[in-house]
Amino acid sequence: MARNDPIYKLVYFDLRGLGETARQIFAYAAVEYEDHRIKREDWPYQKDATPFRTLPYLEVDGEVIGQSNAICRFLARRFNLAGRDDLEQARVDALVDYVNDVRNGGLIGWFREEDKEKKEKLKAEYFNKTVHGYLETFEKHLKANTDSNAEYFVGSGPTWADIHIAILMGMLQDVEPTVLAKYPLLKAHKARVENLKGIKEWIQKRPKTAM
Repeated sequence: MARNDPIYKLVYFDLRGLGETARQIFAYAAVEYEDHRIKREDWPYQKDATPFRTLPYLEVDGEVIGQSNAICRFLARRFNLAGRDDLEQARVDALVDYVNDVRNGGLIGWFREEDKEKKEKLKAEYFNKTVHGYLETFEKHLKANTDSNAEYFVGSGPTWADIHIAILMGMLQDVEPTVLAKYPLLKAHKARVENLKGIKEWIQKRPKTAM
């Protein structure tokens, strides 16, 4: 790190979760940062000191940014992963917002459910029915991007939306390995992003966590 380079510190739990997109942006950009991981048992004592009483947050030369998408958008702009112009940036933001729709459309409810029988029912409903509408929409957007011959979602190269979506696809596959079987473009896109320089090396060396 050069003497005048910004000092970055990303604070999150020892999970991929909402911190993984920022980590992969750093990896792709080849920018050094501190990957600080908080233990679950320590979180209640640190919550009130965070910007929104949530994780992750990012420290940049002592300044603090909260909320995962705000962090990623900030990093993407710094590292040229936000889109080439206002229109591309809007398309990137729309795709990222749609990832939230996928999570809120049943995935989070399934993850948080503690009753075993209810959890299995929610999983079956989500992966047999609900998720496919979302995946069809992603596949359609990917196919429509003629600038990259359907290799990336916006423009001719990767943006942070590609990283964010590939991570989501990986999370879905962790739960249901065959979920992308009917979506060849999405499956190929995930593999392409995971093989990008920096991201490939990060995935190989990152801590092994439950999610």
